[in-house]
Amino acid sequence: MRKTWCARGILVCALLAATSAGAEPPLGFRLTAQSPHFLFYSRHGEAIDVHEVESSLSRVQQLLGQKLPGRAEYYRYGTPQEVAANVGEYASGVTFGGLRQIHTTRKCHLHEIVHLVAAHLGDPGSFFNEGLAIALGSVEGGSVRVPRRVRLPAALRKTTMSALAERFDALDPAVAYPLAGSFVGYLVRVYGVPRVAAFFRASGYSGVPRASAFQATFGVTLDEAGVSWAGGRGPTVASTRTPPTDRSASAP
Repeated sequence: MRKTWCARGILVCALLAATSAGAEPPLGFRLTAQSPHFLFYSRHGEAIDVHEVESSLSRVQQLLGQKLPGRAEYYRYGTPQEVAANVGEYASGVTFGGLRQIHTTRKCHLHEIVHLVAAHLGDPGSFFNEGLAIALGSVEGGSVRVPRRVRLPAALRKTTMSALAERFDALDPAVAYPLAGSFVGYLVRVYGVPRVAAFFRASGYSGVPRASAFQATFGVTLDEAGVSWAGGRGPTVASTRTPPTDRSASAP
């Protein structure tokens, strides 16, 4: 889960930001390991796979063509309840991209590492942020392993993809997350990771409206892409091994 804000308000934001600025880690956390790109913290000696975290970061950076600007902090928790108590979100993982912090219950959390890197590309919204993390988190042997389509509830089957993306945060997570992962997985298969990364760069922080950025990058509207996804149509699968230097789409 990627957050650009702090769920429990100014106090939590201040505590987290102070930690990033080099203060002592909060709430009983201790520095347990360091690597070239991370400082690792835990409270009760929970295991952290330092090598796999670094390896995962390297793979994600190569796929997205984006380097992490500076060292990040990796906080290992025992339970989602502990995560909620500290950052205000009940989840197995929460990432604050601007602060370069991952809060997780896992010894290596690839989904959150994708969020960490993608946060420095741009912000096309929750639907695409979560979809990218799910899709890239499923990559195995150079291929995306998310379902090619998902069955939507009857009430949503005639809803356009742009409307579904806009309503992502209000949808049942059991519907929203598989949908986002499948659709962004479709974009990766059809256009390749570099084109998807170009869409992130072209939207969000640049101020370009998401709909305009999507059409400029992929050559179709979001709703047209949604129809193709639903019908299983599109060009031949594009491997995620496409070199990240391939800038075939427009980007600022």
